[in-house]
Amino acid sequence: MGEQPRSGFPIDRTSTTPVGGFPGMGATKAQAPTVSGSGAAAPAPASKATSPAQPQLPPSNPPAVEPRANGVATMRRKSGDSWWERVRFEVTDAVTSGSLSERLIRASSAVEATITTGRRIVVLGTAGGVATTTVAALLAKLLGSIRQEPIVAIDATDHSGNLMRYLGASQVAPLDKLMHQFRAEPVRTLPDAVKNAAACGSQVFAAGRTDVPALADQPLGLQEWTDVSSTLSRFMAATIVDGGASPLSRHAAALLGTAHAVVLVAPPGNPEAAKLASVQESLNSTFPDVQQVTAVVRSRQSHDAAVGEGVPYDRHLASGSSLQLSRLGSRTRIAATELTGKALMAANRA
Repeated sequence: MGEQPRSGFPIDRTSTTPVGGFPGMGATKAQAPTVSGSGAAAPAPASKATSPAQPQLPPSNPPAVEPRANGVATMRRKSGDSWWERVRFEVTDAVTSGSLSERLIRASSAVEATITTGRRIVVLGTAGGVATTTVAALLAKLLGSIRQEPIVAIDATDHSGNLMRYLGASQVAPLDKLMHQFRAEPVRTLPDAVKNAAACGSQVFAAGRTDVPALADQPLGLQEWTDVSSTLSRFMAATIVDGGASPLSRHAAALLGTAHAVVLVAPPGNPEAAKLASVQESLNSTFPDVQQVTAVVRSRQSHDAAVGEGVPYDRHLASGSSLQLSRLGSRTRIAATELTGKALMAANRA
């Protein structure tokens, strides 16, 4: 392709001088929202005049309200691990000479792999409610936090999804507005590319189909998605696409037409494994050049939730609130980082 390998896309955070092949990158950090201690975007002081606010996303699930001894209630979000699970993790890691910590280090190294052009990864579920959107949000957040490069996450489902809320988007950013901009205006710099996207922190931007009524059957066209995805790949290290739960639909076909890799999300269990195998076979015959990665996600707590293959049950993820990596359970963080590394390596092979 005649492109030079890039790794790290170095960002000079003390200067606005364009670096790493992404013009204007130094000026984009200010677009990230100020984050308060609870993980929500901090509101502007009421005493200062401000411009008309952008329409806000629907509020995420509220955190638990816990009474304090002095009678004042405090708001606290659950962490992924209970205190007992945290103790068990620390003991296990100590007894095994830090093997769990070494897994996280190796997984993080895979996420930092050298890439040439922006990688496009589509996340599809074998059914509804299998945590497809959660996996897409995890991939975007981990790529943005570990690589420290511009990442874009797209909610391209055929109905209004929750990806924007999970990412803690600072504003509503309709995907159709982004598409119209790319068709009507030249996109020469990173600020041009993210002008109609929402900042989510850690160099992660997002756009979603919040303009589409729930359950509306309006699949993306192949040509319009090809134009958008190719434009984003010029400026983003990776594009993560939440494609919803219809892996064999015409809608998914448009998304996979430009993808480097697909992450298939499925729950554990033998019946689900049989369905997953059928989907994999169909995609292999239709899209032989798209690399496949499987993500088994436990969405319900059980006695073996902390062990076995895939992403374990996590109380923070199950809450449905804005995703905060610092609140993930220890084993969840390891499993999610390993999955992100596998997805990126698969996209690099395409």
